[in-house]
Amino acid sequence: MEKNELEIKVTDIIASFLKSIVLIVAITAFFTALLGGYGYYRAKKATVNSAFQEDVDTAAEKVAAKEFTIQNLEHKNETINEVNIPYYTRKIERDRALNEKRRAYLETSLYYSIDPFNCGTARITFAVDAPIPEGAAEEYANYKANEQRRIVNACAVMYPFSDEILENVKQILGTDADKRYIEELISVSNVEDQFVRLEVYYSDLSLAKKAADYLYSEIVKILRDLDPTYKVTIVNSFNGYEVNRDMYDSRTRYEDNILSSERSLTSDSDTLNNLNKNIEDNLTNLSIAKEELSDLKRDLESAESKLSNANSSRSPKRSVLKFAIVGFILGLFMSLAFVYVRDVCSGKIRSRNNLLSRFPYPLLGVAPATKRIFFDKTIKNLEGDPTYSNKAVVDATVANTLAIAEKSGNGCCMIGTIDPSDPALSSLKDALKGKIEYVGNILTDANTVKSVEKFGSVVLVEKRGTSRADSISEEITKLKSLQKEIVGIILA
Repeated sequence: MEKNELEIKVTDIIASFLKSIVLIVAITAFFTALLGGYGYYRAKKATVNSAFQEDVDTAAEKVAAKEFTIQNLEHKNETINEVNIPYYTRKIERDRALNEKRRAYLETSLYYSIDPFNCGTARITFAVDAPIPEGAAEEYANYKANEQRRIVNACAVMYPFSDEILENVKQILGTDADKRYIEELISVSNVEDQFVRLEVYYSDLSLAKKAADYLYSEIVKILRDLDPTYKVTIVNSFNGYEVNRDMYDSRTRYEDNILSSERSLTSDSDTLNNLNKNIEDNLTNLSIAKEELSDLKRDLESAESKLSNANSSRSPKRSVLKFAIVGFILGLFMSLAFVYVRDVCSGKIRSRNNLLSRFPYPLLGVAPATKRIFFDKTIKNLEGDPTYSNKAVVDATVANTLAIAEKSGNGCCMIGTIDPSDPALSSLKDALKGKIEYVGNILTDANTVKSVEKFGSVVLVEKRGTSRADSISEEITKLKSLQKEIVGIILA
């Protein structure tokens, strides 16, 4: 009769712990790391004074703002030095050169030295008559008008005259002015496509008349060289003083340009002076800002030093170590408790000691485990399993089984809850082939119940870590109800 209570040995518990060493280490390491991380987090968050960090952030913001101010001042000076000042310098030089050119022209030009409100003027207006050839196709009036227009236009484009004619005019006027100034005193224009107007301006009226008469004679020569039949007639002549509006407007325009240029030069010079003053002001502000930046950086270093001291005073290593030790102890206790509950209270047969302490049947043998684990020999010693070679263990188990089967004398078979394909059972079946037959699981297979009827005795084959104590008790109860003798148990 099997015992009601399972006897638990310390060696079995230790063996179970050794079997689950990887699981125990994993759970212990997890809780150690978890509580160690919590200790680090707590040390960082719970003991840090936020005021230190706020002081550092405030000081850093002030330093960044002052550095930005310095960059702006430096950028402004670079812009003034590299862009604005060169621009105004070039503009002043260009305007000054143009102004001097205009002023020199006004001061040296013979044309502009004449008083436009009391200007000596010699004007000759003349007509050129061209004869009509015989057989002209056009009407007389049209031909006359067209020919006269052509000649008048030809006279108007004679100006400017040749260098020789201008040199003679220069001698008549008695001036040493350049030729380009002499050209400004002479005007030849078209009047209503009918007349040619020759004008000479000079301060001395008599010299202006002589120059006009000379030029008129030269024009007549040129026309007669073109066509001897041309007839030149003076229509009107004028010698005297009158206001010359074109001369007055031109000189006024030049004088206005000079005045405007001088105002622009003054304005640009003022702007240039202001830019140089801005540079000086920026340099002063830049020097002050750099000094302030040095002070702010010292404040920042002081705040960072205080924060560093506060961080070092927190001793996070001590907190991590303390919580890691607690986590190690807690993880180890929980993992051992879990293994104990799983292995001892699960009801599964895990060692020969579990089997012998529960059932009063002889243990014929323990099949060697095919799976290698850590501390294999130590576990076998703790559980009472043989530590011999696998073949020797199998041979001993087979010999014990055969001996007890022969002793019963009424036929013997093997039944159990072990899987028929299990390697441990296969080695036994091969060794006992033809001598003792394995008929199956009496709890789940109806054929096993029929097959066991022809045998008088039975050997139970159970799988450690799989077979449960209550299943074995149920097998024993059924076999007893069939009046079968249980001669022993094999633990595979």
